Amino acid sequence: MEAMTNTNRAENDLNFCFKDIKRFLIEKFLYDNDTESINILLNIYNFEESVENIHPTYLSLKHLKKDIIKFLKDKEGKELIAYNLSNLIHDDVNRFELLLYLEGYRAGLNANKSVNKLEILTFKYYDIEDLYIRKKLFNNDINKVDILRLKENLLKDVRRDKKVKKYIHDIVFRFNLRLIRRKILNLNSHTDKQLMLNLDDSAHNEKFVETDSHLNKEELYGLNKKIVRFLYLDGMRIFGNAYWDGINDKLMKRYK
Repeated sequence: MEAMTNTNRAENDLNFCFKDIKRFLIEKFLYDNDTESINILLNIYNFEESVENIHPTYLSLKHLKKDIIKFLKDKEGKELIAYNLSNLIHDDVNRFELLLYLEGYRAGLNANKSVNKLEILTFKYYDIEDLYIRKKLFNNDINKVDILRLKENLLKDVRRDKKVKKYIHDIVFRFNLRLIRRKILNLNSHTDKQLMLNLDDSAHNEKFVETDSHLNKEELYGLNKKIVRFLYLDGMRIFGNAYWDGINDKLMKRYK
């Protein structure tokens, strides 16, 4: 019994060690832009769970620009502000999206009950030979009503899952605290004045006028709050879509 206890303790220590390594790699990638760390992490996940073929859409920045412009609707030079901020945090947001996609995809790969539900519906439309030769299943452009309903129900469960919500909340909180907040509060140092055509035809007026695109303290903090909320909601979207991709790919792997 003592030998068994020692063996179990060693296994637990090893598991904790792996968790620490993964956490270190994730933080190095997310906060320090260390691409070698994500490559090592992907190799670990590939070995443990056969994680491969991940394809994030990288749509977050496109959506974020629209949100920024909407938030600054009454501000002069709002397009320039949105452009400068998007450039400033472009790489950071893409890393954020890749990490959440990876974690959502892994969750989908390990959601065996959900994979079983998809499998039952899939054989209404495809046989084993079809699955063997197909590269993708129902990842995108779903035109089967029952498959679409299953996806909606599964993603609804993901959005309600307290562990998922806490995980994404914690990631966004630390991501903002260590990277995004500082860049947003220093945004003015990256925003130049912009020349705009003066539409007032008075002879005494200049043809071009400068717009002041600088934000005051209240506007900067408001913008930060808006972006944190966006990252959380978009993080849920990314995680959910990746979860669905993982479920589909796990079903395909059963017949390869």
